[in-house]
Amino acid sequence: MLYGICSDIHSNAVAFEAVLQSMKDNGVERRICLGDLVGYGVDADECVKLAKDNMDVCLIGNHDSVGIKYESSVGFNPYAKQAIEWTQQHLSAESVSYMKSLPYIFEENDITFVHASPMSPADWVYVTDLEDALDAFDHFGGTYCFVGHTHSPVIVASRPMAIPKILDEYEYVIADTERLLVNVGSVGQPRDRDPRACWCLLDTETKCVRLIRVEYDVFQTQERMRKAGMPEFLIERLSVGR
Repeated sequence: MLYGICSDIHSNAVAFEAVLQSMKDNGVERRICLGDLVGYGVDADECVKLAKDNMDVCLIGNHDSVGIKYESSVGFNPYAKQAIEWTQQHLSAESVSYMKSLPYIFEENDITFVHASPMSPADWVYVTDLEDALDAFDHFGGTYCFVGHTHSPVIVASRPMAIPKILDEYEYVIADTERLLVNVGSVGQPRDRDPRACWCLLDTETKCVRLIRVEYDVFQTQERMRKAGMPEFLIERLSVGR
């Protein structure tokens, strides 16, 4: 099975469409979104519809949760807060209904999918270092766990009786004794100094995981955001991936 896994769309329909096309070009058979369809950008309804029409499974992320008013934006920085309040005012009833149906975590065969850490999916715990990764490995039972939330792609490998290792490469074939924790990066707002959209391809037959970057028209997204009055910081960061 060829899985296409993406996360953190953040109301960037131009980037999302580019990733969907890349998934098609790579022969993806099953599409999974790890959440945060909305927030930061201004294509909220469009991105929700793209997910509903194209994803086989979609999870809820923290921005989605605030967007549909499951929780408050108290912990958000001022830019994120302004964007999510705009989103709350512009989401259609249909989009809200769809997002309310999304689960926090999904497991299939030996694969776990979750927006943040599997340790406590609804608490939005970030996995940013080896200590966080150790906690995450303790809370899923299969071979693979795919996460998002940090907007920075990375593959972490774990072997029995060994400390997990952060890998330098973005393509990796898993050994029989290994388990993987994979952050699939962000479609709509990368933060690893690479402005291209990111998604992950998993081939369960060859046991290969590959993080794929996709060019998209950043300028088009930025113009939409300016027209809607989004903070310039959120607009400019898309050009540099930070």
